[in-house]
Amino acid sequence: MELLVNPTSYSNALKLIDLNVHQIFIGDNQFCVRNNCNLSLKEIKLITENKKNTKIIILINKFFFDYELIDLENYLIALSKMSVDGIMFSDMAVNQICYEQKISIPLIYNHETLVTNSEQFPFYLKNDITEVSLARELKHQEIEQIVQSKKEMKTQIQVSGYGYIMHSRWKLISNFCKIEKIRENLLSTPLLIREISRKHPMIIYEDENGTHVFTKYVLNLLTQLPDLQKIGLDTIRIDTFLHNEDWTIKITKIYLDALKHIDDKNYINNLACTLPVDDYSHGFYFMNQADLIYLKHDDTPLTYE
Repeated sequence: MELLVNPTSYSNALKLIDLNVHQIFIGDNQFCVRNNCNLSLKEIKLITENKKNTKIIILINKFFFDYELIDLENYLIALSKMSVDGIMFSDMAVNQICYEQKISIPLIYNHETLVTNSEQFPFYLKNDITEVSLARELKHQEIEQIVQSKKEMKTQIQVSGYGYIMHSRWKLISNFCKIEKIRENLLSTPLLIREISRKHPMIIYEDENGTHVFTKYVLNLLTQLPDLQKIGLDTIRIDTFLHNEDWTIKITKIYLDALKHIDDKNYINNLACTLPVDDYSHGFYFMNQADLIYLKHDDTPLTYE
């Protein structure tokens, strides 16, 4: 099981390489969203030339308009001339261009929420996709069932960082400020938003690609690593978006240490006590279906049976 980390900068990427991180993912923000490490092609090339034992994955998780496809094609062709180890993407246009241009870089499909069962895998494999990122909304039993049925497909999940919830192309914060006649600049920093019926807030921010929403809690599956290793998961991912370099280095060292002692649960449990103080959650990992609430057609609560 390998660790995949998103650096916070060019210098941070080199530090992670020095730590012998198995994989890092980086990208140019013209072609990706929610990326903590915005690098030019020149910087990406320099990193690939100094990657040592670390695999370099390029993040291209933006959804593209037709007029952007020429730039995307040129970007992919440029990457194909470098020592890149993979492309993590969301838009199937990436897959199509790689097919048309005979670009043989391994493809990792990460649509955030769509990969929820192994029945999709034959389609992905047929289209030269060799690895998929499973949705965060899966429980342990579901992850285990999918991984045990993966056959040739590699699988990964996010184990640390803020959990992505949604993305809208609409400028929701700008429009809100305009309607409410708010003059204060609310675009300079991520904001918190909370529904009245919910205990915890969510993170919301706006950029040139629209509006993005994240969980306020930080996902943490450190103590679950032995189970994930046992069921045969291939890659675990730390998303550092909205975190700084110090947090990234500390969390990475902790997870690398845990992987070295993957057979010692007591060691990993003690290691969990060294995590930075934060609002951690296991996400959906331990969710019990009996605790889910559904609504009848008359809107009265109905517990799952």
